[in-house]
Amino acid sequence: MAKWLAVWQRIAQMPKRYFGVLAGVILWLLIEIVGFFPTLLLAIFVVIGYTLGRFFDGRANWQELLERWWNSDRFE
Repeated sequence: MAKWLAVWQRIAQMPKRYFGVLAGVILWLLIEIVGFFPTLLLAIFVVIGYTLGRFFDGRANWQELLERWWNSDRFE
């Protein structure tokens, strides 16, 4: 267990640009292996899962979430 913790700490100290490169390589591999549309569908499900996870972590209700989303200034 200590070995994995040391590996994780080492990875966490790496520059974030390496995580971007890793994400790009994984995305490229997924597109090459399963195709564009299945990869796009996977990305959509990941975004939905992340959003629902943040919602349940924040313990906000649906009305607050929708009001925050619809009244946001980012669409202007």
